[in-house]
Amino acid sequence: MNGLLQSILETGTYFVVSDFKGQRAITAKLQECVLNATTEIVGSAARADLERRGLQYLHAHLPPEAITQVRDQVMPIMRPDLFRFTCEVGEGLLGLDREFFVDDYTILRINYPYEVGLKASDKAENPGIGRTDPQTKKMANSTQKRDERYDPKSYHKHTPPASWAHGPHKDTWTGHSRHGINLWWAMNDVVEENSMIFYPATFGKAYQADPRSLYLAAGYRLPKPNKMALHAGELLIFNPELLHATHLNTSGLTRMALSSRINPTEPKFDPACFYAREFWHSSEDIKQGKMEVIRQFKREENFEDPSIHHAETPVACVDYTAIPTAAASDGWESLSLETLDLTLDRQLIELSSGKQVILFRDGESWAAVQSTCPHLDTDLMDGYCGAGKVYCPAHGVVYNLASGQSASPLLRLQTYDLQFEPTTLRLRARA
Repeated sequence: MNGLLQSILETGTYFVVSDFKGQRAITAKLQECVLNATTEIVGSAARADLERRGLQYLHAHLPPEAITQVRDQVMPIMRPDLFRFTCEVGEGLLGLDREFFVDDYTILRINYPYEVGLKASDKAENPGIGRTDPQTKKMANSTQKRDERYDPKSYHKHTPPASWAHGPHKDTWTGHSRHGINLWWAMNDVVEENSMIFYPATFGKAYQADPRSLYLAAGYRLPKPNKMALHAGELLIFNPELLHATHLNTSGLTRMALSSRINPTEPKFDPACFYAREFWHSSEDIKQGKMEVIRQFKREENFEDPSIHHAETPVACVDYTAIPTAAASDGWESLSLETLDLTLDRQLIELSSGKQVILFRDGESWAAVQSTCPHLDTDLMDGYCGAGKVYCPAHGVVYNLASGQSASPLLRLQTYDLQFEPTTLRLRARA
């Protein structure tokens, strides 16, 4: 195991590659394939505009419902190149000198701006839906099990799948194998407001997943997220057991990325997950051009006890208790300062109406805002706060504590006026 591979697997290292073997040529080929698909669907004028302004404006020409057609046209062309390139990364960068495996499940991730995805029909695809070999898809559909608690539509508040984004997770929670290495390849420029999000300080720590979504359960305070802006063609390589998420696309631009996965050894799965990515290509077959050869590693036959190689430090889940207020006739709510701990950076307050508010202390400044993100009602008590901002712990949306505003005009926090009196704190919702 070379030093880079060891660092990825054992410490959660992630890094960006700009010009590995054939990387630029494959990026250009993918971009050309998307332009060809766009021409076929809506005509040459759209293509000319995208060639001028870039694929980040794809949403201006193709409705979200057309993304399925783009993927179905582009991915059969690109998958062989992606498998070969992934194999080259395994050997040339990660030093894998024995047979290893490449996941048959590949994804062309096309994330439209949130405001656009929100207007899509339910028939438009989730940006995280991938493509497999057709025969593999039939086999996977016939064997895949489902936990009755798993309900991603409920988690996403029944919004259109085209507007969805991944919450914080580890890939083993969502059916992927242990010891995996993810390749995430930007096909156009990625900005912070539509990027991948990492939480490096969480690596090696055990968190619980919510079975409804397979994302991080509520009650875990997260550190400041690292948002990975990338240039078109740059490749992000990372350990998917590092807690990571997708930024809700508040950039106003389409984000496009291609992804694949390496396993240095035969895939093993966490028995706690109800399904598994069972279908893989051997590096030896890929090198011989045998893309049609697929090996199945059945979930029930390839479990691995997580304690064997992943002795993670447990993290305590916090149950927040709200401090009640009393209503006054002038529209203000009040509570005794004796009920507050003014040394804490945040405290949960419950108004007489039942609404909950968070009182944030940022240095010498104070602010009060609604307690949940208006996107999916995620508890902001779990989010990082600093420099006058609070970060949603689900999808990285940043809110200004003074104004409540975010990068999206659709997402704004209710803010509150505060009055500190000798023994009392008073607060009132701003109009």
